[in-house]
Amino acid sequence: MKNFVKFGSVVGVAAVLLTACEPNDINSTNPNQFSDASPELMITGAQLANVLVQEGELARMGGIFAGYFRGSDRQYISVDQYNVTAGDLDNIWGTLYAEGIAQSRIVQIKAEAKNNLVLKGIAQVNEAQLMITAAALWGNVPNVEACDVENFPNPSYDNQADVYAAAIVLLDEAIANGVGGSTKFRAAYAGSFDWEEVANTLKARAYLHLGNYSAAKTAAMAGISEGNDMYALHDAGYTPGKHNLFYDFLDWNRGGYMSCSGSHIEKLMDASSADYRGNTKTDETERFNYYFFPGGYTSLDPNWDDASYGDHYGIFASDNNYLLVSYVENQMILAECYAREDNLADAVAALNNVRAAHDAQFGGFDAYVLTDFGPAALVVGATQKEALMKEIYTEKYISMFGHVEGFNDVRRTGNALGITPHIGSSLPQRMLYPQSEINANTNVPNPRPTTFDKVPIWN
Repeated sequence: MKNFVKFGSVVGVAAVLLTACEPNDINSTNPNQFSDASPELMITGAQLANVLVQEGELARMGGIFAGYFRGSDRQYISVDQYNVTAGDLDNIWGTLYAEGIAQSRIVQIKAEAKNNLVLKGIAQVNEAQLMITAAALWGNVPNVEACDVENFPNPSYDNQADVYAAAIVLLDEAIANGVGGSTKFRAAYAGSFDWEEVANTLKARAYLHLGNYSAAKTAAMAGISEGNDMYALHDAGYTPGKHNLFYDFLDWNRGGYMSCSGSHIEKLMDASSADYRGNTKTDETERFNYYFFPGGYTSLDPNWDDASYGDHYGIFASDNNYLLVSYVENQMILAECYAREDNLADAVAALNNVRAAHDAQFGGFDAYVLTDFGPAALVVGATQKEALMKEIYTEKYISMFGHVEGFNDVRRTGNALGITPHIGSSLPQRMLYPQSEINANTNVPNPRPTTFDKVPIWN
């Protein structure tokens, strides 16, 4: 490990990235007098909180639960054994609510007062993404009364499905507020994404979670288009607060804590494994090399390597932007929805769109035809549809490596991929309510759900 400068607060990240914002005249007349911040500045902090939620501790912990990673040192050995305490979630819950959702709501109020509906809509997208993540990971969570300490010091918990419905409304309102085509207010992000497409893919994600496949398909048809992915922005070099958060954990701060050796995803992608998913049309060699690094702190690290170490540039290199909302996820949602409605030809077409993207990046992915699926076909299953569904789940699982959504899909599909628990007979099903929330809010559900209790919509 290079040093122990800890990347733990969105404030530090905001301080780095806000230097890219336009100058402002806050306190220009009297620097000793506090002034209110403008929503144009506040939105970056709210978005950085979203980056921390999507790319930080929840992605690592959820990744261990989903079979992406193995905890291999210190407290991560306990996480690997699913031995998580409520206090482990304190910091990220605070980031999600106080620094993410609360700030997004303040931005919306201020933006509306200035008649800046585009900014309001972008803040709505940010809030919606955070609420979808919270509902997926914790089930019932505060929403209507959340982040209003004066009026609701002990906010009530909304039903999980109602939180999803509220997030979908926010995304519809964001689209109506004209976010489409805007290139503004994205200092925390990279990519040539369109805010309206992002909103539609997030809607598709929410509807997929709810099991409303028709609505998910409709939303995805207007979702992220090819080449227009949304990333968290990271810069080259070794400056804490600017580089990839996985890199920050895997090399800069906590080298050796987390491995991929013996993980489910390694078995799927390793050509020497009995569980290798490859076939005459699928060669995982180059994607395997991009995902995994055999020369790190463990026998097989998640690949944090970059150009400064040689030519083994990896998915979690220090300057690699982290994928947040993508064309690949959008197409995989379409593929699953088409397959569920027995439109297998269109399902294969959407799957092939993803394979074409992977072939352009890695090579080794030829297009499938429908006859490649079935009891005695290239991709084996009890029926043609079952074989295709299993391939869709497998491809999405691998494509979402390092993302919370991978853990969501494992639970949503009832572990359709047959991931073996690290210990015991059950995979984790949720995040615990944090100890800070239990101590401060009398409305936290009681009895407390355990790590293995399913969230309501997937029960």
